[in-house]
Amino acid sequence: QIFASRSFGPVAAIGLGAGAAAMYGRAGEEFTFFEIDPEVEHIASDPACFSYLADSPAEVKVVIGDARLKLAGTKGLYDLIILDAYGSDSVPVHLLTREALAMYAGKLAPQGLIAFHISNLHMDLRPVIASLAADAGMSVLFQEDADFPEEEAAAGKAPSRWAVLTRSPGDLAPLLKNGRWEDLAPDPRIRVWTDDYSSILPLLDFKLR
Repeated sequence: QIFASRSFGPVAAIGLGAGAAAMYGRAGEEFTFFEIDPEVEHIASDPACFSYLADSPAEVKVVIGDARLKLAGTKGLYDLIILDAYGSDSVPVHLLTREALAMYAGKLAPQGLIAFHISNLHMDLRPVIASLAADAGMSVLFQEDADFPEEEAAAGKAPSRWAVLTRSPGDLAPLLKNGRWEDLAPDPRIRVWTDDYSSILPLLDFKLR
């Protein structure tokens, strides 16, 4: 739905995985994936395993290294920055801090979007995102994509959680037309994560549902 809402200029994606996000790209668009593990790129680029990178209509490249450092060192701005590195039981906290968000915002083009894929089997990251957005004075919407046909579930599709941040609420208007996005309000019990502070303990009060 994010990609259907509008066309995008350069796209940055933190976390490569199998490279499936590349398939949302259109001809003429540019996708840059930032991946810390070179073995992940090797597997994603192996046609015997996955073909998303090769089949994407967009121009795709992969940058190996710590995404926060590598993205900070790039030139130019991105219309869309995708954060897709939070699915495991080991969340990379340095990608979810006040300082990290400030860097993402500094790399964001006017009217650009920052999309966090926060699906996680072990914890609910919505309060973390909400506190970050409020601290930065950014607007945020949330959606849980769980309403899809049974045949898609049978083919392996699983529910996913997304939060989208922007500098201005008007930039979210195309998403609001969908009717499935909702506001994400901060919880006063959750202190904003920074490079000097983070704790998952307060999140234990929030139940995944």
